[in-house]
Amino acid sequence: MTTSATAIPGLPRRIDFQDRRAAEVRKYHGRSPKRIGNVIAQLVNRRGYAQIHAAGERDEAWQAIAGEPFAAASQFAALRRGVFEVLVANSLMMQELTFRKEELLKALQQVLPDAGVKQLKFKIGKIEEQQGP
Repeated sequence: MTTSATAIPGLPRRIDFQDRRAAEVRKYHGRSPKRIGNVIAQLVNRRGYAQIHAAGERDEAWQAIAGEPFAAASQFAALRRGVFEVLVANSLMMQELTFRKEELLKALQQVLPDAGVKQLKFKIGKIEEQQGP
């Protein structure tokens, strides 16, 4: 609150009502409206929808790169710190994929340039059934 510059001694100070009103408005209505695009972007980020979509794209890229016999026995697991992790159904398939690791890595880097894939790692694990469209 600001006071008037012409306060008379002995009388209460006069309050500048415009400043007080502006302060009240800032207090209760201080936030300006947000753009709907920004709100939706925050929601997508918080809920992880973008992560799910990106994981689907990465799995599709892996299935295309791996080829028919390997696609059925492997799937994308995660991408952490540039390491593209792939789950493989058995050790035989894992060994075959390990032999082709450099070739597969180069293909992944070409198909997913924005993902920042630097390494390829294979793990043995349970492969989930792929759902059709």
